[in-house]
Amino acid sequence: MTAAVRALLFKEIREGRWKFAIAALVLMAVGVSVPLAYEMFGGVLGELLEDARIPQFLKELLPPDMLQMDTYLWSNWHAKNLYQTVVVVAIIFGSSAVAGEFSRGSAQYLFSRPVTRRSVVLAKTGIDLLWIALAALLGTLALDITGRLAHGYAVPWTFYAGLVPILAGGAFVYGLALVVSTRLDDSVKAGVLAAVVAALFSIPSWVPAWRSFSVYVQMTGRALYRDGAFPWLPVLVMVALAAGLVAAAAERLEKRDIA
Repeated sequence: MTAAVRALLFKEIREGRWKFAIAALVLMAVGVSVPLAYEMFGGVLGELLEDARIPQFLKELLPPDMLQMDTYLWSNWHAKNLYQTVVVVAIIFGSSAVAGEFSRGSAQYLFSRPVTRRSVVLAKTGIDLLWIALAALLGTLALDITGRLAHGYAVPWTFYAGLVPILAGGAFVYGLALVVSTRLDDSVKAGVLAAVVAALFSIPSWVPAWRSFSVYVQMTGRALYRDGAFPWLPVLVMVALAAGLVAAAAERLEKRDIA
């Protein structure tokens, strides 16, 4: 590894540490709150089931194991708060990766250094995804520790294995945002456009016949929770798509004129 590449990596670590700190604090706060809200959730759900004014067929739509601790935690963590937060964080990191250099006026200096533009993209991607992975892990640890202290419940291994599909999907979303970032000079505009593009990929989530093709559905790792089967194929597909997007972003940046 050359000195220029090392300097680039240190630069990305330094510039990304505050975004990581905010993401980690948010995920840790949510991770703590989910187990603590279990009693309140159970009370509300219990009152709902006992309310005679609510039709029986609506009550039957609720999963019978909703009040089980593992179902409650997975539904409110992997299937909701964690993957949604990772998507937002991936958009923020990805959209500012290249566009942020132009909006700060540092692009000319950065791309005049003795490193290739492809190396810049790969360095930014590697460090950003590492920050996202660490934030997700810290949030899950906070959930696990709080569950042990508040309820004597230790989450099973699947809660940690479930980070893999979430991070694979997060890498895909990051790749989308990164491609947008190489085309715009304003990180805010890049973030808005990346969010719109990412939202379009949620369409299959709302069509029953297409749900298995939704990156966001696959991020929740339902098969892993349901029967302990690791979703190898969806993970590999999401990683391959993410790699293709990063390569496209690098190619786009290499062709871009930087005055």
